[in-house]
Parts: sequence; C-alpha cells; structure tokens
Amino acid sequence: MPTGAVVKSTAAGLFRFIFKSTSRHSFLCRSISSDIEDEFTKFEEPAQHTRDHMKRTEHSERHREICPARVISVKNLSPTVKGVLLHLNDSDRQATSFLAGQWVDMFIPGVETVGGFSICNSPRSLEVEGVIELAVKFSDHPPAHWIHTQCEVGSGVDIRVGGNFHYQSTANKDLLLIAGGVGINPLLSIFRHRRDLYLDNPESLSLAKTTLIYSAKTYKELLFQDKIEKISQEIPCSRHYYITKEGNDGTWPHSIPQRTYTNAKISGESLLRTIGSHTKATDSYICGPPAFIDRIEKNLLDVGFLKGNIFYEKWW
Repeated sequence: MPTGAVVKSTAAGLFRFIFKSTSRHSFLCRSISSDIEDEFTKFEEPAQHTRDHMKRTEHSERHREICPARVISVKNLSPTVKGVLLHLNDSDRQATSFLAGQWVDMFIPGVETVGGFSICNSPRSLEVEGVIELAVKFSDHPPAHWIHTQCEVGSGVDIRVGGNFHYQSTANKDLLLIAGGVGINPLLSIFRHRRDLYLDNPESLSLAKTTLIYSAKTYKELLFQDKIEKISQEIPCSRHYYITKEGNDGTWPHSIPQRTYTNAKISGESLLRTIGSHTKATDSYICGPPAFIDRIEKNLLDVGFLKGNIFYEKWW
C-alpha cells in the first residue's frame, strides 16, 4: 500500500490508497473537473488517458495531510455548473494552504472515486475566512454527479491540496489569463490573487498589465462575471468576453474600452488587438479544451510571446 499521506479524518480512511507525492522537472498540467480532465507534461509524452484522477495526477505535487471540510453553500452558477463553498477549521487551514491555480483531491463518503477540482478563490480568502471555493460542471462521473445531485449544506468531505499549475510570483510583470469554458476556475484564483497582491502593495504591480480573456458557448456559461467586474473596480485590468454559440439578444452588457463582449471565437487577429501592448515576456496562463489551448498558444507564439512564459492546463 503506497504511503505518504497523513489522514486527519475518519471519512478519509476509506481512501488509504493515497499516492506518495513526487515531483518532475517538467511542467505538469492538470484539469478542471474530473469527468473531463487529464494530466499532461509540456515537454514529455502525455500520460495515459483515464478518468481516474489519482492515476492522472500520481506524479503531481501534493500536500501530505488530508483534512475535513464542511459544505456551507451550494448554488447554481449556470445551467450546467454548481458552485460549492467549503469551510475548514482554524487548525486545518495551514495544512490546506494552496497556491493560486492549484486543485484539491476530494474524498466523498460513500463515493469510491476520488474527485479532483480546481480551486476558484484566492489563497488569502482561505487564510482569512477559512474557505475553499469550487465550481463543478455536471457529469455522470461519480464525484461531480454527487455534487450536482446529493451535496447539500452540512455535507462533510475530506480534501487535500495538490497541483503543479499555479501563479508564478514576479513583481511588475504583465499577466495574461485566457480561459475557455470552465477553464476559468484556476484562472479566477490567479486573478483574485493578483488583486490581493496589488492591494497589499500597488507599487509592486504599478507598471504591469493584467488582462483576462474568457470564452464560453453562451452568455449564461460565462461564470463569475460579477466577481470579475468587482475586481476590475479594485485593480487596473482589462477583460474581454467571447460568446461562441448564441447571438446577443439585447441582454448582454454594453462593451466599454476595458470590457468587451464579442459574438465569435477568439481569433489571432482579435487576440493581437487585445494583447498588443503587452510585453513579449508576459506570463500567460491558458486553461480550456485541448484544441482551444493549442490554437491560443500558437497565436501567442506567432506574435512573439516567449514559449517558456506560457503555462496551461488541458482537459476533456
């Protein structure tokens, strides 16, 4: 039986097949929701395709401790996505501290399959409020299905933080976030963390640009717009929304210079217009379907962005 985890909850005892954390020199990519995600390395061959979160991420870094968490909120974020807010006791917050962009293993009583979900909130909100926020798309995969059909306020789960995809801390460096669908989840965590860093020390990011580009099939599937717009009132940034499968019925907000809505896919031309003022050394984070990532990465490389500064997560 593999070792390496410290179990702090009796519920987690059902999952004693925990893998010991390891690391690689290459950058590992990990996805959003367990039903459609997969792990890749940027510079090595892809891992075997599987829906098993633990097998996909067996080489990803993980915390040692598994900690109990309680569901304090469940709500619909869109017709297909549930938002879940977890609360942790003060004594468990240090053990579940995370970097913006990471994910959690989720151990659900009565569900044999271990879930894997990216964290949406900033590390600061865990420190201050003791919460971890998730957004889970509907699926027949057992952990996601449980969240959509059985999870309720008061439900108990066990979680452990892991993942190699996260914000690279660099003062006064441009930041570009490009999300497709529920790929917004880890990028929202990074966006919120950027806000916290700016409010702590505006001078540290006074010369840096921050841009969020977010594409979804429908307007209602553009998650967290209210939160994104609130952050835009707190820090200098621009955000650009793309809706690919429906036309504007007159209910979309009006575009303004730093906030645009476009009824089309992200193209190389539109991307160039948006990021033209960014430096070529911009740290760029992409998360979404594989074809989306491949296309966006090619667009960035075509305009001279540095490959070593492009980070991504792939899922399907």
